[in-house]
Amino acid sequence: MKTVCRNEIIHCIQSLGISKGDGLMVHSAVQYLGKPAGGIGMYYDALHSVIGSEGTVVVPTFTFSFARTGRYDLKSTPSKEMGVFSEYVRLLPNAVRTKHPMSSFAAIGKLANTLVERDTPSAYDRGSAVELMIESDFKLLLLGADIQAASIIHYCEQRANVPYRYWKDFSGQVKIGDQWLEKSYRMFVRDLKIDPDVRARPIQDEMKKKGLWNQVKLNYGWIAVCLLQDFVKVADEMLAGNPWILVSNYQPQNNEGK
Repeated sequence: MKTVCRNEIIHCIQSLGISKGDGLMVHSAVQYLGKPAGGIGMYYDALHSVIGSEGTVVVPTFTFSFARTGRYDLKSTPSKEMGVFSEYVRLLPNAVRTKHPMSSFAAIGKLANTLVERDTPSAYDRGSAVELMIESDFKLLLLGADIQAASIIHYCEQRANVPYRYWKDFSGQVKIGDQWLEKSYRMFVRDLKIDPDVRARPIQDEMKKKGLWNQVKLNYGWIAVCLLQDFVKVADEMLAGNPWILVSNYQPQNNEGK
């Protein structure tokens, strides 16, 4: 496997327009970028060296164990299938985490504490940490990850009230600090009768056409960047025209789902 070093990551992200003070929502599959020289922390060091202390790094730390167990420890419950980089950031001493027990984010940087103060029933509600990132001109950074990993799509699906999802409530105990609190949250979950195969690639294709998407090849994968605001605008327009446009395996019959 090829090795990837800090300077290569710095060069790539700077060439994509990332600079001092930027807020970044990072989804990662760093195995496609090569073996990190010095270990997985190299990626965080590279990001921090570019955005500085005025910037903010946010990673998804999702886990759905709360739906089964009804218990979630904000500090110790690990993320699930979010990649080694997300877990690395979550475990850093200066990282803080949003409170949603299934769709949480870990954050480090200038806006980190402001983000974790947002505690909304859905992680994608008005007033949520995700909405604050959009309003604060955060960029989506894909470190080896495909567009399919971009969780911001769920914000757009919720805004469009897509017919292949429905609201489901979850209640249980959430440990914040030293206290276990009874909390209720909700998610806009997939309708398993439809079992939609939602494809985000059409959003990426449309953003490329509009000049809103930047990417660079590195070893076995890609590093890509766009503004969250641009992603949302393009996705909103597509879903407004056809709420099924991102579903590859199902189309409604007659007026179903309209």
